Amino acid sequence: GGAGRGRRPPRGGAMSGRPQLKKQKTVPIDKDEVDFRVLRFSCLDTSAFSALGKHCKETSWTVQVGTGKKVEIALLVDKTPGAHYEVAVECDGEQVFPGSEKRRVSMNMVNGAGPPKAHLKQDFLWRYPFRGTIKGIGKPKFFEVRPAHGGKGQWWPATVKEQTEDCAFRALVFTGDGEGGVKEVWYPHVQRENIRVMATKKPVAIPERALVLRVPAHDPLHACLAVDEELITHFFCRPTPPPTKQPLMGRDSRITLRVTKDRSEVAADVGFATFQHFLSGEIRAIRTSKNKAEHTWWLQVGPFAEHKVEVRKHDGDKKVFVLLVDDDVLVESAAEDIESREDFWECQFRLAGEKFLAWEVYETDIDGNQLDSKGYVAQKTKYAHELIVNFAVGSVANLGLARLSVDGVDFGNLPQAKTSGRDQPLRCSPEALRGTFNLMTPYKVTESKQDTFEMLRKALGGLFCASTGLGASPLAANGGLFGCCGRPPPEVGNMAHP
Repeated sequence: GGAGRGRRPPRGGAMSGRPQLKKQKTVPIDKDEVDFRVLRFSCLDTSAFSALGKHCKETSWTVQVGTGKKVEIALLVDKTPGAHYEVAVECDGEQVFPGSEKRRVSMNMVNGAGPPKAHLKQDFLWRYPFRGTIKGIGKPKFFEVRPAHGGKGQWWPATVKEQTEDCAFRALVFTGDGEGGVKEVWYPHVQRENIRVMATKKPVAIPERALVLRVPAHDPLHACLAVDEELITHFFCRPTPPPTKQPLMGRDSRITLRVTKDRSEVAADVGFATFQHFLSGEIRAIRTSKNKAEHTWWLQVGPFAEHKVEVRKHDGDKKVFVLLVDDDVLVESAAEDIESREDFWECQFRLAGEKFLAWEVYETDIDGNQLDSKGYVAQKTKYAHELIVNFAVGSVANLGLARLSVDGVDFGNLPQAKTSGRDQPLRCSPEALRGTFNLMTPYKVTESKQDTFEMLRKALGGLFCASTGLGASPLAANGGLFGCCGRPPPEVGNMAHP
């Protein structure tokens, strides 16, 4: 989702009577959040005779749902003087309105004026729902499951492996074996009412959201697309770093930290200044270019991404302006179509992304014994920056006076981007890393089985050695055969799982 400027009712006013409802099939999204990004919005009056009262308004949205699914929605409204409105709605190239009973060759098709349209006799409401996955899938014993039959209402620890399209689950349940022990039972179908979160005892929450298009019959020119009840104009967004270009230094937003086996040193693959900029995510100004017809800003987001933001006049309509991000159109519309404040063209959008700290550490087993194998602990952070482009609109708009603000700071007041010089890779102790950046060096715990010798060593060490005091084994003190006895347990609070 995205932060907006508050919710507003659709500009077409309240919908009258019972609307004609059409609903798409719910689409499952393989994420525990159903978020929306409008990658492109266009709203144009394509009629050459608009001055005579004829309107042919084309509105289109490109919406990304989750990380992959893209939805293309188009609305076409025709009106001639003295005639009623005719409307067509399409989604991903398929006709939504008129329905199949209206799919006939009309004068519109004969004249090459687009898809078949029909008069709206009542308000039109179209819903396109999306459903995400619950949080915690794959986490060992994160949930509890209650057998639907014969379980006497008993809840058992469970690891949910999969969520099905009908909102049921497949889970590995740890039940009693009747002899005081525990056995694993595979449940191929668990209804949502029979599963809950172990820690909170609360039922699972499946995220669901929907794209909703409202077209008022009395004024289809003021149709409104929303995410549930929030206007779609609040979801303008582009990814950072830009997907179509190579990030700076030929890398994504990721830094690798390597921890020595004795955990005495952490080495980064970047220098101090770059590491500090990466953690802060500070936006810096690079340069700007402007004239009366267009205005361009270049900015740096963290150390690894550059973006170009440009606003220009539309070639064919003086009321319409075009906003481009990284040379791709994000918005082309008049001020009223993006809920601008009075006497201004104003567009708010986000740059959103993820950054990763990839820790390379030596693994430990579940008893805290260090292994020779290495593993990775990935720490992901989501981030977003709010950008606003605005300028006054009058008889003639001067885009040289347009302004860009980032997180409430005017572009002219942003810190200047610096040329990265030679910066030696950062090396320091885990204690210094925490004291300087408040970063805890994680552990990577593996549940893989040890070999027979290792298991024997542990068993003998437990039988014949004491870990402290006068009875401590000299072999343990020297790290020999019984060296396990002298190892402290792992600091559970510092463990990080992938």
